[in-house]
Amino acid sequence: MTTTTPHLLRKLGDIEHFSSSRHHLGIYRCVTISARHQHPPSSSSHLTSTSPSPSFIAALAHVVRHQPMLRVGIAGDDSNDAHFTHVSSIDLRDHISVTLIPCHSSQEYEDRVAQQQGWEHDQKFTDIAVRPPWRISILRPSSDVPELQDIEDVFFAFHHALMDGTSGRLFHEMLLAAPSYHGTASSPNPIEADPILSFPDPPSLPESQEQGLDFSLSWSYTLRTLWTELGPSFLKPAKQPIWNATPIDFSLPYKTRVKTIDYSPEQLETLLSACRSHAVTLTALLHSLVLTSLTKRIPSAEAAPAFAAATPLSLRPYLSPTKSDPAHASSLRCLVAGCTHHFSPQAVAALRATDANVNSLIWKNAQHVKAELAEKQAKIPKDDIMGLLKYISDWFAFWRGRDGKQRADSWEISNIGVFKNPSSPRTDAQADSTEGKEQVGIPRATRLLFTNGAMVAGPPMGINVVSVKGSKFTIGLSWQDRVVEDELMEWLAEDLTAFAVRFQETGDSFV
Repeated sequence: MTTTTPHLLRKLGDIEHFSSSRHHLGIYRCVTISARHQHPPSSSSHLTSTSPSPSFIAALAHVVRHQPMLRVGIAGDDSNDAHFTHVSSIDLRDHISVTLIPCHSSQEYEDRVAQQQGWEHDQKFTDIAVRPPWRISILRPSSDVPELQDIEDVFFAFHHALMDGTSGRLFHEMLLAAPSYHGTASSPNPIEADPILSFPDPPSLPESQEQGLDFSLSWSYTLRTLWTELGPSFLKPAKQPIWNATPIDFSLPYKTRVKTIDYSPEQLETLLSACRSHAVTLTALLHSLVLTSLTKRIPSAEAAPAFAAATPLSLRPYLSPTKSDPAHASSLRCLVAGCTHHFSPQAVAALRATDANVNSLIWKNAQHVKAELAEKQAKIPKDDIMGLLKYISDWFAFWRGRDGKQRADSWEISNIGVFKNPSSPRTDAQADSTEGKEQVGIPRATRLLFTNGAMVAGPPMGINVVSVKGSKFTIGLSWQDRVVEDELMEWLAEDLTAFAVRFQETGDSFV
């Protein structure tokens, strides 16, 4: 006798419930990270097909077998008692789609990639109790344009309760490093290419965030935070007004817009060198450049008297050596915290002044962000808001209570670091054994694009960044349609592009 009742594993942790409830309400649906694969010409014949290659299926199978969060579902996501479930069989073909894109220019294809990235964010996962909530879409340009030869873009979209952005980058690294991408054309491994995977035994899951970290909360921090959130407004000083687009509105259609910006390796190196000399991080500099752009593009002090921004932080470095299982040190999972930055009316007015030394102010504001990030990171995991999530007993009431309220931030910058392509795994002996045979070669990533979906109850715009070592640094801008004007996002993209171009040309000036 068979049963359709899923086998429950552990209960979702606090940050996992945070994401599970948002997905169920439709106010945040997935994270998406796409990777552009450049294939050696000798192994690119499959790029004219609408099916994934056997080597891709085998590589994906390898990753899924080794990553437990890719083979679980979520039961009870409409409740505050959601659980991960054991999915005993996965047909990878149900998780992959391939589309050929006719295009006449590189820009036409880039626009299609950005459109696909936004589309991924707008889809809700279905049947997630019995089907792992992640998917892969592959776009292949059908074109004679030289720049588009031998490439495909692989989109990995996943439920945020399964993992975070850093894990999404690691997934792509694992995929390209999987053994099936290596070998010779005459010796494929048909067993590895089987798309139907069986997992009769429940997986061992990584601990939830609060189980793997030593969060500690002082009474002063706890009371201060609860007072800020729950205290009656008439007893608290008025909050500093900030620009935050429109109020949170659950009734608006969920549609994510995406725009991309690429910095060349030379532009990136010039910026990184300048960051080192000014003792700031690239993330801190980007916050300052976004502030500079928005201050100029929204010149009204009444409309934008001040700004606030957020930076998600990875908690992987802070896992407790006694509470976390070392077997899951490299597991894909969700481990995130955040830091908030406030840009005062005085800081904004200084940028708007007719005699402003904008370049000097850019570095000053970047140092302000760097100092806040350093202070935050020095405290983790003490007195962090993530340690207070356990006090939220009803996530659905929490989110619905945000509907109609002002947003707390103006933007968010999430930096998931540097993607490293795998080196060839062949040893000298293996090279000798394959001498004279056709080498399939190893596909390599030349660009990653990372975006958040529209954050209905969060910042009005996301600025997400990732780089490929030795290749492009890519900024993914995302926003909800009708929440932020398209014109403003176009201006922001123009400014972020122009800042990098100007700085590379001059070596010391953004404007």
